[in-house]
Amino acid sequence: MPQFNYQALNPNKQIVTGIVAARHRKEAARELQKKGFSPLTIREANEKIQIKGKIAPIDKITFCRYISTMLSSGLSLSDGISVLREETKQPFMRSLLSDMSYSLEQGKQLSSVFERYPHVFEPYFLTLTRAGEASGTLADVFKYLESELRAEYSLSSKVKGALLYPAIIFIAMLSIGILMFFFIMPQIGKVFLSLRLTLPWITRTLFTVSIAMSKQMLPIAVLAVLGVIGGFFLLRRPAVRELLFRLIKPIPMIRNLIKEVDLARFNRIFSTLLKSAVPITEALEISLTSLSWFEYKELARKLPEEISKGKALSQAVKEQKVFPTLMVQMIAAGERSGTLDATLADLASFYEEEVEEQLKNLTQILEPMLMLLVGIGVGAMILSIIAPIYSVVGSFQQAAGGPGVLPVH
Repeated sequence: MPQFNYQALNPNKQIVTGIVAARHRKEAARELQKKGFSPLTIREANEKIQIKGKIAPIDKITFCRYISTMLSSGLSLSDGISVLREETKQPFMRSLLSDMSYSLEQGKQLSSVFERYPHVFEPYFLTLTRAGEASGTLADVFKYLESELRAEYSLSSKVKGALLYPAIIFIAMLSIGILMFFFIMPQIGKVFLSLRLTLPWITRTLFTVSIAMSKQMLPIAVLAVLGVIGGFFLLRRPAVRELLFRLIKPIPMIRNLIKEVDLARFNRIFSTLLKSAVPITEALEISLTSLSWFEYKELARKLPEEISKGKALSQAVKEQKVFPTLMVQMIAAGERSGTLDATLADLASFYEEEVEEQLKNLTQILEPMLMLLVGIGVGAMILSIIAPIYSVVGSFQQAAGGPGVLPVH
């Protein structure tokens, strides 16, 4: 009979571990419940724990703030996580906290738990935790992490909020186009094509295509859904994202917005890592690899190598000719005054303000452009419908003897 390793809460609310024999997991869970245990994890012997899921940014911020507060007040890390686990309702977060609590009781470090969840905890998160554990400043590290995550969440929310209205207009425009093309145009087209009138080639083509496609609505809908899902998964691939960014590069406003979001993120992460005494080469590499813009990510290996050879950061950055002049000058000033971490934090705030300004300008341009596109699209469809109506009216007038001709009694 298979054996299962388990981690459970006993009647005294203490975490216990052991092995139970059962035919399957559900039977193992029932056996544990009979003993008064509340199962946390059950897995086959020699099977690795692999909890899949995501944590919402606000939950991660709350986690960092809570741990920082608990450690600052003198509560042990293990006790703090145990208390947080009892209060957490989100299933994945609860499982994650249970794993943390169990690992800490086994004498492992918190960073070893984070290593098992690379899809949840970013490299800078892991590096800062390791630095805090080594220096005994874990409370300060989680305070830095809370500030970083909160700034990143705020910036992300502003970007999403600014683009929400243009997105709604675009979806509405697309919905109207689909409704007219698949439901209204075919019905009108059948009538006019059956009259065998001389129609403009654009109108005849539009009617013919809409009638043909309306008969294949189900396959088209399935292909559209599969295409959206496929596109979503493709965009998660770094190579596809890099190709997309290269295609976007000629568009100034979008390019500048993406770059300034990255600059704000880079300076914020880099500053936080330096405050936590992370070596500058490691901090630089982690900060650059966390960015989206391909020109910045390509520096993740070049810049640390230049720094390790003894070159000043400002000089290495200047030679790459990728970062803005203002940023290069500010980094140089920070190096001279010995306040590079504070300078980087100021730069992060500056670029966050620049992102807000860029978003305002972008939405001010996008809104009228989308309205214009809606007007052109709807107008073109209406004209294609009105044109055959005029043809029919003209035919009737000719059949009646022309306009203004009254029948003679």
